[in-house]
Amino acid sequence: MALSARQQQKNRENKNKKRKLFKKHGGAGLGAPGAAASYAKHPIHECLVPDELFETGLGTIIFSRRTPGGDIAVSAFVVDVFCLGVKNALFSVASEREYEDTIKLRITISLEDQRFENVHPSCARKIIEGAVDYARALGFSPHSDYHVAKAIFGDVIAGACPVQYTFGQEGKPMYVRGPYESASQARKIAQQLDKRCGKGNFHYIVPLDDGFSD
Repeated sequence: MALSARQQQKNRENKNKKRKLFKKHGGAGLGAPGAAASYAKHPIHECLVPDELFETGLGTIIFSRRTPGGDIAVSAFVVDVFCLGVKNALFSVASEREYEDTIKLRITISLEDQRFENVHPSCARKIIEGAVDYARALGFSPHSDYHVAKAIFGDVIAGACPVQYTFGQEGKPMYVRGPYESASQARKIAQQLDKRCGKGNFHYIVPLDDGFSD
């Protein structure tokens, strides 16, 4: 179901932020993927979540641990809580300085006017896995690197988080075509939602200047 003109304008503004997020972070790596599982027993360093994630629909969640040598093992997840779940996932190990000045900085400044909250690890995991489960119910799988990056969770229990999170927008999936999704990919996503949810049971935003042309 198409949204009203007011809703479309608001979501176009959000999409512009998302484009910047993907240009600065989503399409670039944070270093070579590694065995995140081998760092899963180290102490938590911090878990950061954009404070407007459930308003904008898309953001990067940082889950990090400190190694005995002082390095930071970090998994970063680009999460779409409105529809597609984890759209990108990366794992890296860096010095604390590199983590603060390069990895973390690049992620946080990409959201410009949003702030990040340092949340309990169980809540970070609950959001990420909840988004993945929501997307899977719609027929969408997480990014292939998600299975590498999620190993950093270790024995953190998502169920320990007392916060209840609601996925989708206004009770329905909301698909916003991303800057790295072709017209054919966007059509397939819309068709999948139509198949799974039925006509009128999901929202979508496809910019008029983009249309569905390749």
